[in-house]
Amino acid sequence: MEEDDFSLCVLDNSRKAARAVSRYYNRLARQVGMTSGQFSVLVAIRQMRERTTAELADRLSMERTTLVRNVALLERDGLVVSALAKDGKAKCYSVTDRGEALLQEALPLWRKAQKDVETLLGREEFLKTINALQRLSQL
Repeated sequence: MEEDDFSLCVLDNSRKAARAVSRYYNRLARQVGMTSGQFSVLVAIRQMRERTTAELADRLSMERTTLVRNVALLERDGLVVSALAKDGKAKCYSVTDRGEALLQEALPLWRKAQKDVETLLGREEFLKTINALQRLSQL
């Protein structure tokens, strides 16, 4: 009978990597008073202006209810505003001036994190990793 090598488990290794990367990005994001998750949501809202909750959740690969909770905190802090979509059935979101200012403060920290990961892996491995993660997200 063949031995299973659990050190090669994609699930285990991807979760460990995700936790480590999240901790690192969170340490940087805390410098401007946000979490890496809040940063990701703000960036998605900024990139996908006036998109519905469902569209944003799909873009972020998040459960809709999780996104709604995250957006509510951003709204409470004056970083995001919501309005009814043109069809009047769904909510859509946009980043406020205050949210944009916070993003501008956070972007150099995000760039640093990106550069640090690229330095750790090397440019070629960095790009291969991004490609592999994008393909894995299609499962």
